[in-house]
Amino acid sequence: MSPGVDLAGLLDVLDRHRVAFVIAGSVAAAAHGAPGSQAGDLDIVPSLEAANLQRLIDALEELEAVGDTVTGAWEVDEHGEHRWVEDGVQRPPPAPDPREPTSLDRSFRTRLGRLDVVPAVAGRHDELRARATRLQVAGREAWVAHPADILRGMTGPRREKDRPRVAHLRRIGSPSAGTGSGIGFIGFRTDRFDEMVELFRDRIGLAVIRQSPGVAWFGLGNDAELHVYADTDSDHAFFTTGPVVGLRVEDVAATRSALEADGLEMLTDIERTASAAWCHFRAPDGTVLEIIGPPGSGDRYTGRPRAHTR
Repeated sequence: MSPGVDLAGLLDVLDRHRVAFVIAGSVAAAAHGAPGSQAGDLDIVPSLEAANLQRLIDALEELEAVGDTVTGAWEVDEHGEHRWVEDGVQRPPPAPDPREPTSLDRSFRTRLGRLDVVPAVAGRHDELRARATRLQVAGREAWVAHPADILRGMTGPRREKDRPRVAHLRRIGSPSAGTGSGIGFIGFRTDRFDEMVELFRDRIGLAVIRQSPGVAWFGLGNDAELHVYADTDSDHAFFTTGPVVGLRVEDVAATRSALEADGLEMLTDIERTASAAWCHFRAPDGTVLEIIGPPGSGDRYTGRPRAHTR
């Protein structure tokens, strides 16, 4: 990493102030092993809850942070990519306000190096966090954005030096892109939760993505997940036929319509985040299965958080 930024020091201050954030940008790309990812700053996407933004403001005060005066603004093109446009109009940094996330959308000079706070341009925290992974950054664990989300957050036009890291992130983040086939999810609901978690974590060696009482998510390869739910988890009471396998498809909405036309029972509505869509159904022999695919525009979003419904 660049000698101009103390990543360990910045992360220590943020963690001590209990700031909820996901790392994006060059530091996230480097954590995933992307080449040419030397970073001169730390990009974070904070949770937008007012209490969390106040903790971030407190951390910035400890870091003696000073926001830059900018002479441009973000524009969004027809493809949804953000582009920074210089217009020569000076915009001094506003006073940080925990009720107004845009007041923190700024690059800050701190005593430990550059810290870029990006509440929206790199993606929203709740969307990134659902797919983020705990990785080692500067000798400590932190939530790091998924490769596909890092790519989506890279602003255009892309620089020549970005090409190697873009290729790497596309390779590891979208192993099944364009194929519409393969396994994207496996789910268990069990009365031996602790033992199942120990099996996958300690014996099989799967990386833990998320863990809370009665819930454990593990990574499977680059872009698939294995979930374990305790038998007390009412959201997954329909997981009654053994492991629930999520099959990748090109278009979740179209596939669901075809399954319904065949008379198969749909168990859940289509749900989606910014990066995936899925729903559950009962196969002809009664087995509960899932279809999972890209978040196509035809899919109906139920608004329920992924952490509670998947």
